[in-house]
Amino acid sequence: MDTLSSFVDDIVAFNFTLPYWFKVSFLVVCIITFSIGAYFTREFFETSYLRSGFLWFVFIAIINLTTMLVIYLYNNRTSKVVGKPGRKGKKGKKGKVGKSTSCGYCVNNIFIQSVHKSDTICLVSNPLYQSTANEAGNILGTKTIVEQYNYFQKKIADGYDINYTSFVNNIVFAKPLTADVDQKAIENFRTLMHPNYISMFLIENINEQMTTASDEIYGKFTTPVPKVGYVTLGDSVYGGTEDFNLNSFVVSGNIMYPSTFDKLVTFTSYNLETKDLSKYTIWRPVQQTVNDSNYKGQPEKHEYRALGDICKFGTDNPNVNDYALIKETCLDVVSINDLKLAFIYSGPLDWISDNEQLDYTQSDTYLVQNKIVNNLQYFSVWRTPMNTFVTNCNFYNDLVNNTIYYNLFNGVDEAFNEYGNISDEYKQWIVDRLKSISIPQLISAMIFCRHFQAEFQKELIYYINKYQFQVSEFKNRKINSMSFAQLYNLVDKVNKEYEEFNKELVKKASLSLSSKKPITYDSKQEKHLPSLLMQIFNNALNTIIGIPVQVENTYTLYDVVNVVFQNGLETRVAVDSDGIAEGGILLNEVQDMLLRVCKIITPPNKPTYTIKDECLGTFTLDRSREDKIKLLVEQKTIYNNYTDTINNDPSKYEKQMISARQYEDLAERKMGELCGHITNYMDKIRKMDLDEFTTNRIESLIVIYKDINEYLKKVIDTA
Repeated sequence: MDTLSSFVDDIVAFNFTLPYWFKVSFLVVCIITFSIGAYFTREFFETSYLRSGFLWFVFIAIINLTTMLVIYLYNNRTSKVVGKPGRKGKKGKKGKVGKSTSCGYCVNNIFIQSVHKSDTICLVSNPLYQSTANEAGNILGTKTIVEQYNYFQKKIADGYDINYTSFVNNIVFAKPLTADVDQKAIENFRTLMHPNYISMFLIENINEQMTTASDEIYGKFTTPVPKVGYVTLGDSVYGGTEDFNLNSFVVSGNIMYPSTFDKLVTFTSYNLETKDLSKYTIWRPVQQTVNDSNYKGQPEKHEYRALGDICKFGTDNPNVNDYALIKETCLDVVSINDLKLAFIYSGPLDWISDNEQLDYTQSDTYLVQNKIVNNLQYFSVWRTPMNTFVTNCNFYNDLVNNTIYYNLFNGVDEAFNEYGNISDEYKQWIVDRLKSISIPQLISAMIFCRHFQAEFQKELIYYINKYQFQVSEFKNRKINSMSFAQLYNLVDKVNKEYEEFNKELVKKASLSLSSKKPITYDSKQEKHLPSLLMQIFNNALNTIIGIPVQVENTYTLYDVVNVVFQNGLETRVAVDSDGIAEGGILLNEVQDMLLRVCKIITPPNKPTYTIKDECLGTFTLDRSREDKIKLLVEQKTIYNNYTDTINNDPSKYEKQMISARQYEDLAERKMGELCGHITNYMDKIRKMDLDEFTTNRIESLIVIYKDINEYLKKVIDTA
């Protein structure tokens, strides 16, 4: 019995692995066999009492076999099936070094911590807003022009229709003022037609639409308070409407300090407490290049780069030990789409008189160039994904011989294709950006009037100087110091005198036909101004009288660019004779100002970086959570803007105020149900102190804010 038992056990324990192809083939054959067998025996079972049971048996058998086949195929697909090994190949070279959490390129890891506490460096005041106060306006030097601009704003708000045809006649052509003309409006408009003034109001308009600046405060700079043993990556920036603090990051480990700092810009801000101007400077840490050992122990050059700019009071150099540089191999480049524009600064400018602005020179070629206004010092500030900031400063935006597209993205590597041209994607990016900025007709009129004045003034000076020996009336005149209106009227006066002279010749010849000694008409005695000069004169007349129509048909900054630059964004810019030979144009002061403003609303050409997760030793960034926080910040900023709009004009939204408050109370109750267990949750949401909030709750807060924002938008649109 023991022998028999052992034999049975051996038989039962026998295990034989069938090949994959055999199992599949067996199941398929069984299914086909049952199907064919059932088909050919159907007549026998039609008369049999077993007919019903047979049909169910065949049906269930086929279903079971099919199910087994599907399950087996699925399990086999998802499992790791190892095929037969192939023939051994030739010996290859050594592979590349892999990645790990200890970062094979680094001697030490980078240790990162988030900090929520920060100190305010400065509040950047809006000089146009501060101009409403006498002491501020006088200090900033903007009180007068703001009052003149507000004069038109009030008239427009009161339903006054500005007659731009009258402005063109009385300002551009300098026609005498009549009793029915608003002389104060003409005088104010004439004063505002200055590139510096235009740029300030243009930037103010852009800030209202694109940035998080408020009416009173452009924004603020803060510096993180680092933990012991850690160094900050850079300072942070917030727009004037952002009333919260985001996490900042401090690091230790494999870092370096800057060798020094590059000074970007010194700006002034009106201090609401001391009632005077305080001076601040934005600095950029200078990268360091060192020789590190690679994984083979051989020396290899590496750069340590900064992740953001810094802001300091005064003009003294910052302490290099306060900021960290990170090794280039541990950094990823941030796309310009991931940078957030906080605000554009346009502070007190160095005012220059109008007669000093144009500096014309004579040349044998058509190189009559305006003196470009080089004291337009403004800058834009952008927040990075690491909550540091980078600055796009006008002072460092050099123009080159190329298209406007190229100049706007010069230095931004991701915007160029493999052939070194701006890609279609980024061309559309800047077009969409410019189209999103609506421009008031008053600003468009100032830009067009000043631009065409400068353009035709330049051309008239050139041709009048060229023909001054041919036309006696042009001699001994200070042509270079004359305004466009004076030049236009000079040519118009001489042309009319010549027409009268020619008519008189014809008249004398006609009257003498009946006399004994008739005068023979000689066309050589006629006087005519040179055809090239008259062509410019007529072109100026037709273009300038069309300014009111262009103003009416201009809605966005993109429209303004297409008027001021003949070929739009494809216009080629020339900065020297080589650029002119390539088909470029020398910019007048309005074109130069407009191009620089457009460049300011694009991110800086300096690459911006973020730290790779594989280089972090003990803590990696939750990229998904950071993205959710960024979305919540955006919705919270939109909510703040909407509430400010309603609160600033309560009479306009009086009817909707009650329902809006009820909707806001409902939103707060939803937040209470979601986050009521967190102490002071509303205050923490306002300050964006979200350490105690889970990612799911942050996502729910985004939904709540989106809902209330949609409702407030309807309230504002329908008021």
